[in-house]
Amino acid sequence: MEPHFLASQLRCPSGTEALDVAQKMNEANGSLNHKCIDLLQLRSSDSLLEIGPGNGAFVGDIFNAADKISYVGIDWSSEMVAEAERLNEHLVEQECVRFQQGSSDQLPFEAGFFDKVLTVHTLYFWEMPGDHLAEIRRVMKPAGLFCIAFGDSSFMKKLPFTPYGFHLYDEAEVCTLLRSFEFQIMDTYQHKESGFSNAGDLVDKIFNIIVCKA
Repeated sequence: MEPHFLASQLRCPSGTEALDVAQKMNEANGSLNHKCIDLLQLRSSDSLLEIGPGNGAFVGDIFNAADKISYVGIDWSSEMVAEAERLNEHLVEQECVRFQQGSSDQLPFEAGFFDKVLTVHTLYFWEMPGDHLAEIRRVMKPAGLFCIAFGDSSFMKKLPFTPYGFHLYDEAEVCTLLRSFEFQIMDTYQHKESGFSNAGDLVDKIFNIIVCKA
């Protein structure tokens, strides 16, 4: 897959390549997603919003973390929404999980709706990140937890697809951005691993995870 085309698929999986791209993303980012789920400190009856869940491969792990979770996943890709509904059909039928197409800069939820918010590898694609963060903070309950994870710019800039529509960040830049929207930084983590990138290359990965309160 050519780098510019792969970049567009990572931003919004679509067409005949969508399901394969989603599977490769799951394989490349499994341990990072599991770490983020642990850091959310999920408790019984928590309401969770995930921004950019892709095909919802990690929703089962979220439900294993605590009882009576209420989950909403919102994704740009209609193909991913459909596949997430298929893969999590039993949870959708129980009405404890809902997936919908949309963007985090226009969230269709009332203020103070969610206890927890999670997003992994979406920040690069936010053209106006402030609009997304303002909406995320609006829909969070007071003192709710927000976990955001992203590849560090020092690592990401070496990947062949990031020149095509990726805005790269380091930890300090994102902490400053979060504080400007009155998020309180609780903890920062750097997650390192060796593995295959979405382009299929074996690389040393450096991910930043920031946990903050509304």
